[in-house]
Amino acid sequence: MDAFFASVEQAHHPHLAGKPVIVCGDPSRRGVVTAASYEARPFGVAAGMPLQEARRLCPQAEYVEGNPDKYVAVSLQLLDLYQSLSPDVEPFSVDEAFVGLVGRSVTPESAAAAARSLQREIAERFRLPASIGVGPNKLIAKMAAGSRKPRGLTVMDEQAFRNEFWPKEVQKLWGVGPQLATRMRSLGISTVGDLAHAPETVLKEAFGIIGPQLRDAAWGRDDTPLIPFYRGVDAKSMGHEVTLPEDCCDMRFLEGTLLRLSDQVSRRLRIEGYVSRVVAVKLRNHRFETLIRQRALGEFTDDHVLIYRVARGLLEANWKGERVRLLGVCASGLARRKSGVQHALFQRFEREASWRQAIDGIRDRLGEVSLVPAGSLTHRRELSHVPFGVLSSRPTGHRPVDPSP
Repeated sequence: MDAFFASVEQAHHPHLAGKPVIVCGDPSRRGVVTAASYEARPFGVAAGMPLQEARRLCPQAEYVEGNPDKYVAVSLQLLDLYQSLSPDVEPFSVDEAFVGLVGRSVTPESAAAAARSLQREIAERFRLPASIGVGPNKLIAKMAAGSRKPRGLTVMDEQAFRNEFWPKEVQKLWGVGPQLATRMRSLGISTVGDLAHAPETVLKEAFGIIGPQLRDAAWGRDDTPLIPFYRGVDAKSMGHEVTLPEDCCDMRFLEGTLLRLSDQVSRRLRIEGYVSRVVAVKLRNHRFETLIRQRALGEFTDDHVLIYRVARGLLEANWKGERVRLLGVCASGLARRKSGVQHALFQRFEREASWRQAIDGIRDRLGEVSLVPAGSLTHRRELSHVPFGVLSSRPTGHRPVDPSP
């Protein structure tokens, strides 16, 4: 889908049609751009940009507070529509999905006709723009869909893929991020074509097992299976992050924020039936430099206290006392709670598990903010009368926020 969140707002609010629209958090507070309509993008506005910068670039834009429930509801309706075309539908994100067409009668021409019909129905039923890529595998279909936006329809085979993408910079290849691209450039690999012709031994030595896989991808080869959503796809990680009201260098405030984030992550793990063995902290400073550090646990857990203590340790080990703009906590290395590992965990911590179950029951009835860790409230009270600018990075006699109830 094209600029999905912004397009949904334009479809639901006709007065926004044709105007630059920026979807964000609370527009009255600072934060980042969640999505920008295609009318806003020529001004240089992009997702992830600070709202302050977006306002400077496009002061005439309409700023709309995002509504995740609305976007998920529309996404589910779109999935129903995709299933009318094929039962093999794999959601890739809230605004993307793979649709598998199978059968001997399927040709590039018939697939393109089906895609054109789907695109037209999305526009008529939902008043939303969609770009669709048609290809022999998920890699080519994904990159074809993004090659001509908005409202594009692109059909590619492997040769067409190479003609289109080999001259482009290597970061354009799906799966190659900025850091990986930088490492590739240090090896003289600047374009997708360079990667396709790089010696496999060099790639394997530099990037391990993914080196040959990246080379295959540069040729347009991909054997990743399409997994229909009715089979279920396990989550790989769960996390929460927050942009702070102001840049902060007070350790107690940061600890309280970490405690609240850890509680949100553990709550989500329990709701969705997972436990985690890896905890990561995301830290972005006032210069927008982002640091992510993670640590493996000795056992699986969904306990917010343990997650918080690991997160706090990562913060203490890696924070240099600079003003912090954003904090995040993420749990990965997930396993289903019904596993034997989790059964052993509950035998050891039966009392704590019962306590968490009781807390979850109260939240289910009264809402998520009905009960929150005390430490995440006390730090707010203590800071409410103190300007951020005069806070020290670690006050004398500092004691960590207590995560216990």
